[in-house]
Amino acid sequence: MPRSPGMFSRILCLLLLFSLLACASCRTRITEQGKRQLRSAADLVKQASYDAAADELGKFLEAYPRSDEVGEAHYMIGLCRVHISQPHQAERAFNSALAVADVPILKHYVRLSLANLAFERQDYPTAGEFYGSYFDDLPRREPFHLAYYRYGLVLQAIGQWKQADVQFARILRLFPEADILPSVRKHFGSSHYAIELGRFPSPELASRQRREFADLSPQLHAQAQRGPDGWQYVNLYGEFPDLERAKEALAGIKPRLAQARIVP
Repeated sequence: MPRSPGMFSRILCLLLLFSLLACASCRTRITEQGKRQLRSAADLVKQASYDAAADELGKFLEAYPRSDEVGEAHYMIGLCRVHISQPHQAERAFNSALAVADVPILKHYVRLSLANLAFERQDYPTAGEFYGSYFDDLPRREPFHLAYYRYGLVLQAIGQWKQADVQFARILRLFPEADILPSVRKHFGSSHYAIELGRFPSPELASRQRREFADLSPQLHAQAQRGPDGWQYVNLYGEFPDLERAKEALAGIKPRLAQARIVP
């Protein structure tokens, strides 16, 4: 389901990291040395030295375990770990941040990051809980339109199709020029998953495949779809209310047809 695993987390990484560093360096319960450590971490991020930045932030936490900036530091470590594809370490850091965060906007960003990690490991119920817990406070600007999109995909995955359409409609209304609109329109208005067996340029070729898979009747059906290159004839199997049931059915078809895939 994700277009590019980790993409949204990485898009947000620098944006949130620099905004939180700027906020933290203006607060009062650290020394000038502590502020220098935070600025040093920012410089390391600019150089894409995420391991070194996380180490610098770890030193800050050791030196100032009771400072106002503990939540920000844990969160920034998590963002660095996201950027270098260490999701387990990132999740630990985000949970540490959530436990001590005392700034509402930081809590929202932590929940967003935990939602993204859950989404990327395909734990859709957990992702839905985190997305839903902060969604009313989500900024109405890019790149946060990707969070609306992911939340819609999550709601579809757990069988909440009408609620998913609410999120997709919000994207269409708030982000009329977003590059993800073709994908949004593809998912908008769906009410179930199906398994796509194949796409063909003629109804005769599609019919030939359906004869090969006649044992899947009566849940096997064809659909004509108009695309940029003209009409295509698509063979679809089943109507599954949530992603888990679609995956179970796909597992039985894959040995016979490797290119079969789940579609909304």
